[in-house]
Amino acid sequence: MAKKVKTKSRSNIVKDLDRHFSIFIRNRLAKNNIVECFTCGSQDHWKNTDCGHFMSRKHYATRWDELNCQVQCKKCNIFRHGEQFQFGINLDKKYGEGTAEQLLNKSRGIVKLSNVDLTEMIEYYKNINKTLLKIGF
Repeated sequence: MAKKVKTKSRSNIVKDLDRHFSIFIRNRLAKNNIVECFTCGSQDHWKNTDCGHFMSRKHYATRWDELNCQVQCKKCNIFRHGEQFQFGINLDKKYGEGTAEQLLNKSRGIVKLSNVDLTEMIEYYKNINKTLLKIGF
């Protein structure tokens, strides 16, 4: 008798991708495990910070966009609801005038990602995270 292969639900795949993507965002600019909040500039260990989103995670078009997502301290991301206005200003300063508006427009688009697409993204960010964490950024 063949064994039944248990497949992950879509919500579990999305949670897994969110986790690996968040680790990447919070580590990509870390120096000795310390990162700076994108909106207020405070510094902390990457494990004590969040992956903040300029455009809400509900928008799949920008949910895993590396420009849309930046390190935020818990104070800015949770208690100050993401500091979206300052986030937008800082996006334009760092990546060029109009970046925030481009992300806003992109977030309004419809994106359909299959479970295979999401699983490939998980593997991509897992591999990057292995490299980042080995190097000790």
